Amino acid sequence: MRLSLVSLAGGLCLVSFPGLAAPSPNTAPDVYAQIPLRFEAMDAHKWVARGPGFGVGFSQDGTFMQFGNRGLRLTLEGSNRAGHFEGLEKSAVPTNYFGRNSGSVDAFGRLRQASVYPGIDVVYYGKGQTLEYDFELAPGADPSRIHMRFDGADSIHLGPQGQVILSLGDRQITQNPPLVYQYQHAADRQIVSVRSSYVIQADGSIGVALGAYDATKPLVVDPTILFTGYLSGTSADVPLGIGHDKNGLIYLAGYTYSPDFPSVGTAYTGFFTTTAQQAFTTVMAPLDPNGNVITYSGFFSGSFGDYLKAFTVDSEGVFYLTGYTDDFFFPITPNAYLNANGGVRRCFVSVIDTKLPGMDGLTYSTFFAGTTMDIPTGIAVAGGKIYVTGYTSSSDYPVTTNAFQSTLPGGTFDGWVAEFDPTQSGTASLVASTFLGGSGLDTPRSVAVAADGQVWIAGYTRSGDFPTTPNSFRPFYSGGGDAFLTRLDLNAMAVTYSTFLGGNGEDQATKILVEPSGHVAATGYTLSNNFPVTSNALQSAQAGNGDVFLTIIDPSAQDFTKALIYSTYYGGSDGDVPYDLRRDATGKYYFCGYTLSLDLPILNAISPASDFGALDGFVAVIDPAASPLKALIYSSYVTGPGYQVAYGIDVDALNNIYVTGTVLGDVFAGAGNPKPPDNSNLNVFLLVFTLP
Repeated sequence: MRLSLVSLAGGLCLVSFPGLAAPSPNTAPDVYAQIPLRFEAMDAHKWVARGPGFGVGFSQDGTFMQFGNRGLRLTLEGSNRAGHFEGLEKSAVPTNYFGRNSGSVDAFGRLRQASVYPGIDVVYYGKGQTLEYDFELAPGADPSRIHMRFDGADSIHLGPQGQVILSLGDRQITQNPPLVYQYQHAADRQIVSVRSSYVIQADGSIGVALGAYDATKPLVVDPTILFTGYLSGTSADVPLGIGHDKNGLIYLAGYTYSPDFPSVGTAYTGFFTTTAQQAFTTVMAPLDPNGNVITYSGFFSGSFGDYLKAFTVDSEGVFYLTGYTDDFFFPITPNAYLNANGGVRRCFVSVIDTKLPGMDGLTYSTFFAGTTMDIPTGIAVAGGKIYVTGYTSSSDYPVTTNAFQSTLPGGTFDGWVAEFDPTQSGTASLVASTFLGGSGLDTPRSVAVAADGQVWIAGYTRSGDFPTTPNSFRPFYSGGGDAFLTRLDLNAMAVTYSTFLGGNGEDQATKILVEPSGHVAATGYTLSNNFPVTSNALQSAQAGNGDVFLTIIDPSAQDFTKALIYSTYYGGSDGDVPYDLRRDATGKYYFCGYTLSLDLPILNAISPASDFGALDGFVAVIDPAASPLKALIYSSYVTGPGYQVAYGIDVDALNNIYVTGTVLGDVFAGAGNPKPPDNSNLNVFLLVFTLP
């Protein structure tokens, strides 16, 4: 059985074996971060791990590391000191030394120390300037025998997220919490998390406490980081989301103020046309073994700056963009619904096929909306049709014949929904368009399309008379501002299902998805202490002054008491806001956003604690089908000094997770990791990892 307890990246990583100098973090090439450590035998009882300017010594007496003029030794209290070392994964290429002590030494990718406790081995491995170690437990082995002792530290204590914090002078070294799970069924790779924590013993050593688990099955741990990187210029760069195509390429779009934003390949345009905000579109292959990470990147804009608000991508690698612009010279195609903006601010809807070079890739682009204030907020594509939603104060917003609501309902802002067919030209390309709202403020935030072609809209309303259906989960307004989930049949121009969702405070839905079953899922944030939750909720009570919610509704339920399939809070004692939501084929939900909470529920985290910046990003995975104690599959901060927000998340068929957002500072701190330019502002980050 395998119990992997710690990943020391970002913790015990900037170390050097006596006689070796660690390179400067500012000058080390990023490629070094991918070079595996090489474990070499010095004699029968002593080994050394060598990386680029990095080393650790191993013997039966412990593992030795050096931090400047301070040393640190890890020993295993009460262990079998006679446990022998064995090199694993022998390299095809030995290490050759030249000079007075010239010679050739076999190198290995991993190092095992056998039988340190009865039935328990330790395996060391790593890459670049990181060291990791796992405890491997044979069936029936007792994990409570494991006691780690760190000698040389000034103080040792447990952090707020259960991490071990070691102080050495002015340094603080963190060992991440133990991360443990096991496969429930080896055939389908279904996993079950095992609760785990460090325990500081009376003698100062550190033990490991586990919750209930099946001792006959393997225990596995530690999310694996596959890729980290920045997409940056010298000014502010912000992504709006992330998606992928059928070939595994990753698509990002957002806005930038950087004239030196990366320009690669045959993007729409490779030059910055104005000092104002411009849209960017980027295609990446972060897992390309040949290192061709960015395959397409450039700007999409007119002459005076434009405001991209939402995008999506289809399986063929086509971008669908929407935003608003004041630019008379915004790029419009001959088949546009509206080919001039009339000298006022207008929305735009644009389609870019990345398989076509340069400006030939713009296959459809049009102005749209009224003449007062129209802001698009969401876009989806299905069956070649484009669906856009947003909010407006324009009484002349264009609606089609027999619209569900043909006139402005009368609020400060009201919602709208439009359907475009980019294969048509002129007015024929606007298939359907309607207002959607009540007498108060209505702001749609997200749109999704069901298998039957009906369109789901989610957002926020302060209208007590927002259109709902009698059979819905909650047809009445709860007050304080509610989320809403609405299904529209745009062919019949009818609302076929619509419900409020909320409690006594403000509730806003930010993202909506439709499950293959026809159930609809939404995430957002709530200030309500009585937000509706189910009995199997991961978190049944409000934790702070603004928590994330994840809610799944069955719109076909005839009994409203059975409509709520799953609903839970998720959050800490301060504000937590989600921006994006994805579902994988097994029914797990992935979401991301930002948090002000220092006590966010964390499990198996890459970053288990806040870096105490202005804002932290976060990523979480929930399995609604699991019991409440096991529903949280993964949760981590995306953190560093400064400001971080995770705006987009995606998961592919191989369960690789892609997270993007913006950062002021560095979220990948540590030697060998990529760093943003020294003179940059906000930067786009991309993190790719897998769950255990």
